[in-house]
Formats: sequence, C-alpha cells, structure tokens
Amino acid sequence: MTKPTAIILAAGEGKRFTPLTLSKPLLPFLGRPLIDFIVEDLKKAGITQAVVVVSPRNQTAVKKVLGGQVETAIQEKATGMADAVLAAAAKIKSGPAIVVNADDLVDPQIISRFTAAVSSKPQAPVLTGLKGAKLSGGFFKLKGDAVTGLVEKPRPGDEPSDYFKLVLDYFPDIADLVNVLKNTTSAKDNLYETALGKLVEKQPANLVEAAGYFVQLKHPHQILDAVAAFLTYRLDQKSAIEPSAKIMEGAVVKGSYIGENVVVGNHCLVRDSIVEAGSVVGYSTEIARSYVGPESFFHSSYVGDSVIEGGVNLGSGSRLANFRFDGKAVKLKTSTGDIDTGKTKLGAVLAQGVKLGVNASVMPGVTLGQNAVVGSGVVLTRPIPAGTTLYLKQDLVNS
Repeated sequence: MTKPTAIILAAGEGKRFTPLTLSKPLLPFLGRPLIDFIVEDLKKAGITQAVVVVSPRNQTAVKKVLGGQVETAIQEKATGMADAVLAAAAKIKSGPAIVVNADDLVDPQIISRFTAAVSSKPQAPVLTGLKGAKLSGGFFKLKGDAVTGLVEKPRPGDEPSDYFKLVLDYFPDIADLVNVLKNTTSAKDNLYETALGKLVEKQPANLVEAAGYFVQLKHPHQILDAVAAFLTYRLDQKSAIEPSAKIMEGAVVKGSYIGENVVVGNHCLVRDSIVEAGSVVGYSTEIARSYVGPESFFHSSYVGDSVIEGGVNLGSGSRLANFRFDGKAVKLKTSTGDIDTGKTKLGAVLAQGVKLGVNASVMPGVTLGQNAVVGSGVVLTRPIPAGTTLYLKQDLVNS
C-alpha cells in the first residue's frame, strides 16, 4: 500500500489555555517541544511523510524545531480543525492520509497499533477511540466493531458508546474527506466532526481501541497530567539530570527531570517534577509534582502542583498553595471564569514573566497573566490579568 501522509494540526490558538502564551505544540517537556515527540512517534510507526499545519504566530518556531523533517502549511486564521485539514490537503491533493493533533500526548503503542490496523485494511477509514474516558469531545456510534457515526460533546450519560474519539484518523483518500468538508455546514465550531460523521455513515470506519496513556491538553492544569505521563513512561530511569545541570550539596531530586544548565541549590527538594533549561532552584526551595518552564528562578520557595510557563521570579518565602482545607476539588480561577479540574491538589498557574515579591502567597487554582507582578506579603486569592501590578497597602503605626 501507499504509505499515508500525516497531517499534524499545530495551528490552534488555544484560547482555553489562558493565561499561558506559548503555542501548545512548542511547550518543552524533557528538554524537547511536544511536537517533536509526535513527529518522532509517527516515524517510529512508519509514517515518514508529514505536513504540519502552522499559524502565522508559530510558523517560524515550528520550522526551527523540526527543520527540514516535514513540510508546513499555513492556516491564516484560526477558524477550526476543518480549515486546518483543508490547508494541508491543498499540499497533498490525494492519497491516504492520517490526521493527528500536535498538542495531545499519545502513547506510542497506540500509534503503532493504529498504523498496524491501517496496514491490514487500508481501503477503509480507521478511527481511534479511548474506552471509558471522562473527557469532553466526540463519542462514537458503533455497529459491532464499526464506527457509523459521531456525537460531539453529548451530555453526561447520553454518550452513544463508551468510546471517546481521539484525533488519530486515517482516510484512504484525503480527497474524499475534502469533498465532504466542502459540502458540509455547521453553525458550531465542529465542522470537521460533522463531516466525519457524514463520511462514516456512508463508509463505516474500523475502530482501534486506544490501549495506553493519553493526555488531552485543553486547559493549563492538564500540563500536570502530561508531566506525570512523561516522567512515568518516557524516562528510562527514576530521574534524569542533564550533564550540564548542577545539583548542590544537600539537595534531593526524586522522580524528576532536571534540564540543561539548571541549578538545584543547597537543601532543595525537587520531586515528581519537570524543571526545564536554565532555571535556578535556589536555597531551601521545594518543588513538588509541578511543571517549571525555562529560565525560572526561586529562592526559599514552595511550589506545589503548579504550572510555571517560564521566565518567572519567585522571591524568598513565596508560596504556591495547592490544597483546600475542606478537601474539595480545586477550581482553576481564570479571568474568564472558573474551571472544574477534579483535582484535590492544584496550585497556581503562572504565565511567562510573572514576578512574586518576598513572602507573597498564591492560593490554590489562581492564575496569573503574562508579566504580572505581585508585591511582597500579598495573599492572592483571585486571578490577575497580564501586565497587572498588585501591591499590599498597609499602615505602619508608631506607638
């Protein structure tokens, strides 16, 4: 059979990823951008030809990361998945193709099983489903082992089957999908899913069950799920410390990744976390089950179950709290509203360039926008937008 070309979708705006600013496919994990893992896993499964759909905002960075490994197609406006596929299809024209997200973390075994199913029956569409997933998205209609329809975002309890749809789709001829996309309309942002449903009604698809780990990156707190998956499944040892990193006397590193040129200072504890390149974990800091992006600085701080995009500076004694006293699940507090996370332990989400003064505390689930500044002694209980400077006003009384 002719080997399919992968269409890797990397152009989404990620509006639900607020307050973080970096394009999701470019988020570094274990010292490499997420999209690099996707391309590598596809190649290992035999998919060597790919077109990456990029946006005007991230095209330069994606090309720099991937070099000449793949071709790119630009989606000029973020008008949805269908438009992204059409942008890539204009490069491919016809022939077999696979559609995959650049911002999902998928077990390589799932990809291998998927490509094996494609090879065994290349004349029929192949779709991938995760059984029993409690996620928001599409669920398959099934007739036996065949997919005959798709219901997008059904109410809990109204799912037509137990199979949640992953974005790992095979089409024997991309031209057939293009034809359906161009002749489908939808008032919602689900044109691709609507067209896919019409396609499998006429030509049922083979179902591949996703046996392995899968992490959906729609909201910032889900980065912590990706951290756990990378540390559990992608490291060859309990901890990985890059040769250029420095671990000072009395420091303890457990179950973590320490990136290039990172310094972990005296009497620090880093456990079950990813600390990316150039960061300095200063004296007596504890980082637990967290993601720390590049060039971040800490001094006698506590960082629990938190997401730090990078370039932040936490002053001495600053704390990112991660647990409610009533033990209830923490909601992610954003400038556009609260998000249920289902996590009983969740700290803060700090966007690029945030600064916290000495003894500042951020309560569970609070988000801080890019370059926000929180002054010394503040106890922050609400989200603050990008560029905000917040200080504590106090009266000093002589007696």
